[in-house]
Amino acid sequence: MLGAVRFAGRAALRFDHTGDVLVEWRDGPSGQRPGEVAMFTLSHQFEFLSDAWLDAARAFLEREVASRRERLRGAFSLSECFTDSPPHLQLPGDVAAWTAHYDGEQVTVTRGHDASADLVVEGAYQAALTSAQRVGITVAGAAAAMWREVVQQFGKDAVRVKGRLADPEADRLLADLHDHLGRHTVENPDLYHRARAQGLLGHVVEMEEQGFTVLENAVSESFADELRDATLRALSEQNVSSLQWMLYQGRPFELLAQHPQLLTLIDASLGRGAVIGSLSAIRKGPGPGTIPLHTDYAHVPVPYPEWAMTGVGVWALEDWTVASGPTWMVPGSHRLRRPPRPGEEVSGGVPIEMPKGSVVFFTEGIWHWQGDRTEPGERVTLHWHYNRGILRSLEPKKVDPQMLHRNSPRLGEMLGEDDWFDTMHGIGRDHARFAHMQRLHAFTTQQKARILQECSAAGTVTGP
Repeated sequence: MLGAVRFAGRAALRFDHTGDVLVEWRDGPSGQRPGEVAMFTLSHQFEFLSDAWLDAARAFLEREVASRRERLRGAFSLSECFTDSPPHLQLPGDVAAWTAHYDGEQVTVTRGHDASADLVVEGAYQAALTSAQRVGITVAGAAAAMWREVVQQFGKDAVRVKGRLADPEADRLLADLHDHLGRHTVENPDLYHRARAQGLLGHVVEMEEQGFTVLENAVSESFADELRDATLRALSEQNVSSLQWMLYQGRPFELLAQHPQLLTLIDASLGRGAVIGSLSAIRKGPGPGTIPLHTDYAHVPVPYPEWAMTGVGVWALEDWTVASGPTWMVPGSHRLRRPPRPGEEVSGGVPIEMPKGSVVFFTEGIWHWQGDRTEPGERVTLHWHYNRGILRSLEPKKVDPQMLHRNSPRLGEMLGEDDWFDTMHGIGRDHARFAHMQRLHAFTTQQKARILQECSAAGTVTGP
């Protein structure tokens, strides 16, 4: 007997007698029934400012206000309003707004904006979501670092804060609320909407055409310096020039692994559910490059598949110039679907020159090599390697519950927590995670096609 369940108007999942799931896809959010809201989360997650997010905020505030009432000094209010929310949330005018008001006795949480609130936060949805996913802002300096990186990615006016709370306990309450919600808040699943808001539409096209793209100044100089110091410390402690498992070498690496702009390129290349393949660090002094011309498709038969299996983001922790020994790429070589042959002459290679804090992302078996360093000092780089979700990681999987708790759900997804691999049991499959990832994949594929189609029609190749 076949059973069926409908997910947000997008797919009918039919189960056959073996328990296998047969997925019948529709046309995405545009094909929803009237009044339906497409959701792309597991049951313990929610999208930023969705109804589920608002319910979670209300429950947290009601519980915490009741327990902290003796410490709170009196009434306070917070209101946030963000424009350009994803269309699938179906918010009026694509404006996501909410207000929390405490009158000294009870707290109320409602949709809508109150410009007269004690603390008012306004701006663009995607920029606000980037801050909403940052967990751990109660740590000294963490909130300032969060805003620094939001400004770096979106500009100083993308999120604006007006007013203040006079009560330190109310400040602590809202900081705790931020972290509580951040542990369950997923990334915007609409690839087109997200890439547009991040200024990455042209980068997605360039990645398809050239096999690589560069995000200049993707992190602040301050964060780049922090990452460089932490990398050198980890390498020195082990007395090595390269090191794996950098995710477990400190908080800066956890945050970098979730860099939202890089993850948008990864989603566009590998689809949702990509897993961390290897997060490594390399230090290189003056002299010839030690990594010859190659692709990252070791042991993959020729011809390579016509879809990306891996994607690598190499982070520059100092300025990359020809003299510094940068990575060299052969644009378009990914279209050959093969590695370079022994002794083959290669022409058209270009050095990747970019300022400190930038990342070059490359994919689909593009040809590349490490350049010669002619200037003094060391080149210190982080190599963030991701695999399509159907592949497993190069580094053995280590899931630390405390790490998952102090980060947004996106890190868990990259560690395989949201897919059905390693969750199957002898008596059956994890149908919920299977269906969840199928929905994300289908929506991502649909929205990537929209990016390529619209940018092609507009003649966009690089830039936003």
